[in-house]
Amino acid sequence: MRVKRASIYITLLLLAFTGAMVTSALWTYKLSMQAAMGNLKTAATNMAVNLDFTLNNLGLRRYYFQKLVSSGDWEAVAFLALYNRDGEVLLHSNINLIGLRMKDPHIQRVFATGIPLDHFMTLGTGEKVYVLDYPLHYHREGKLRTEVLRIALHTYPAMGVVRKARFQLTLSLAATGVLWILTFLLIFYIRRSVRMERQLAEKERLALLGEMAAILAHEIRNPIGSIKGFAQLLMEKKEDDSPEREFLQTMVEECIRLEKLVRDLLHYAREERLRLSTFLLKELVEECVKQSEGQREDIKLAIEISDNLTITSDRDKLKQILLNLIQNSQEAMKQEGTLTIRAHEKGDKIVLEIQDQGKGMTPEVRERIFQPFFTTKSQGTGLGMAIVKKLTEQLEGQIHVESSYGQGSVFRLILPKKVNPQ
Repeated sequence: MRVKRASIYITLLLLAFTGAMVTSALWTYKLSMQAAMGNLKTAATNMAVNLDFTLNNLGLRRYYFQKLVSSGDWEAVAFLALYNRDGEVLLHSNINLIGLRMKDPHIQRVFATGIPLDHFMTLGTGEKVYVLDYPLHYHREGKLRTEVLRIALHTYPAMGVVRKARFQLTLSLAATGVLWILTFLLIFYIRRSVRMERQLAEKERLALLGEMAAILAHEIRNPIGSIKGFAQLLMEKKEDDSPEREFLQTMVEECIRLEKLVRDLLHYAREERLRLSTFLLKELVEECVKQSEGQREDIKLAIEISDNLTITSDRDKLKQILLNLIQNSQEAMKQEGTLTIRAHEKGDKIVLEIQDQGKGMTPEVRERIFQPFFTTKSQGTGLGMAIVKKLTEQLEGQIHVESSYGQGSVFRLILPKKVNPQ
């Protein structure tokens, strides 16, 4: 529980750290983009103002834009162009385009509003450039004319800070991803370490329990057998309607219950070697059903298993698991009904289910169902389901239970098709 709580705290802290880091990187990227756009707009506006002044003084000279772009001082400029209201190119840094007409919604918008407009456009070379369309007013032939000056700038120099911010964002995301991976690996190894410690402690506890069980088997089983034997002998000498016979019968039943407790304790405590064999699963289930049918004649036992489904496992241990589960399900069914046993293959596993129509379990009971010595029965030992879980794990399998109160239960065994020899 502590490990789980610590894992949740670490995950929450990592989420907070990730959120802060990503937010900071995104904010830096946004500010960098705004700064780059501001620098481009400022540079283009300054150029437009200078050209406005120059063209008003010198007039329209055919090679003027070409010379400007070719000079080292204007290397940031991709091209310069001047358009009239008809879309005719009056001046261009590429003199071959002078005189051509073009329809551009951005230019028409500037003519309509008289307000500068900036945007991006992609050249024929595939380069994306920043464009400022600027309304230019100058005198020509004694008249005040309005044209649109288009300044296209290379974005690479100004976008350097954006590239750096993008690199920092990528680096932050990569570092965060690595941090998440390392954190999950750390949590995984911590949990595995704790699980291994618990398994080791469980083995040590079972070893101690095994020694105690062996003592119990020697010191208690023999006296119990003697008491039961003498009680049965005395019962034979009593009349059927004798009051003493009823007391003796109770003694015999209690001795049998104590013998079962000692036997279950030995089963739970001992770590026996596996005896592997390959067999048909349906045949084993049919044996278990045959042994269990006489316990409750009002319960129908149904089998839904393929005839040729084979498994390599410890037959006796799997049989004990099935008998315990069938008996548990029968006891849970207070009324007549159907107890279904089904199995199917799933990859290299076999999924075996025992479904009853009993009263089901509350969440509290479902959580503790496999704990040793936990029972809801007045005469139960509390070891039956614990033995089932222990044997299932010894067979390299898993057991799960799905149950809701009033809706029955499903015990699901997930077993390997072939158990590895120990």
